[in-house]
Amino acid sequence: MNRKSAPSPPASVHPITDQDLHEVGLARAQHWPPRIPADQWAMAWRATVNLPGSSAPNHGFLLRADDRVVGAYLAIYSTRSINGHLERFCNLYDWFTVPEYRTHSLSMVRAIVGQRDVTFTDLTPIEPVQKLNLRLGFSYLETAAAAIPHLPWIGLARARISADPAVIASTLSGDVRTYFEDHLDCHRSRHLVLIRGDQSCYVIWSRHRIKRIPLFVSIQYISNPSLFRESIGSLARYFLLRQGTVATIVEDRLTAGRIHPSVRMPRSRQRMFRSSTVSPDGIDYLYSEITFAP
Repeated sequence: MNRKSAPSPPASVHPITDQDLHEVGLARAQHWPPRIPADQWAMAWRATVNLPGSSAPNHGFLLRADDRVVGAYLAIYSTRSINGHLERFCNLYDWFTVPEYRTHSLSMVRAIVGQRDVTFTDLTPIEPVQKLNLRLGFSYLETAAAAIPHLPWIGLARARISADPAVIASTLSGDVRTYFEDHLDCHRSRHLVLIRGDQSCYVIWSRHRIKRIPLFVSIQYISNPSLFRESIGSLARYFLLRQGTVATIVEDRLTAGRIHPSVRMPRSRQRMFRSSTVSPDGIDYLYSEITFAP
């Protein structure tokens, strides 16, 4: 005879406020590695996502039972200008629930994606979350990527490259300068600017090693894909000689087309979004766990 599992104890869903972050950090540290001290985690989160002028309505939603936090779905919000229109973004970041309250998990999902006039991104969903997202109207982003070898002779166009924050800030303007300033202190991101004539290209990147494979570069954001493609030789030399890396891995969608010479990479990560106003071309990885999370 099949026995029905016992129902979870009662729980309620609430928006996460600044005052809730310490409690969320405690619950997260107990049930979600790495075990970062709650105060340290809450301070880092608050300092990172509460930017000047931020209009984030919450930090996501939490699940509370018996006056304690038993789950949370954290989110990073931003307002971006896309094709001349201001668009609100919500990046779904960290979702956890204490085991005995798992049947209430979907109530947090319904609360967070039930917010209106928002473009949602979920950029690192595991397979069960992908299936749930599809039922909620999310679509996959195209994530085909290529590895560009750091051959110092490739590419003819030359560009000046600087990683000096003062040079980057003085070179950039408008929204792109704001992106740089907002992401500057995020530990997952490294920054540089390509300069050629009166053109510039802001690049967010990180350095990785996979087991015994030598160091390589992963690109997360490109402000000027055309200049990036034209200056790939200068960038390859910079990464080879200054950073000791052997290749750059970048998604075709970030460069507006595949760069040659390059080697096609196997798909290793699914990324998803849901929007009624923003097309896939308007989705990037700013203000997300990829570039921005504390």
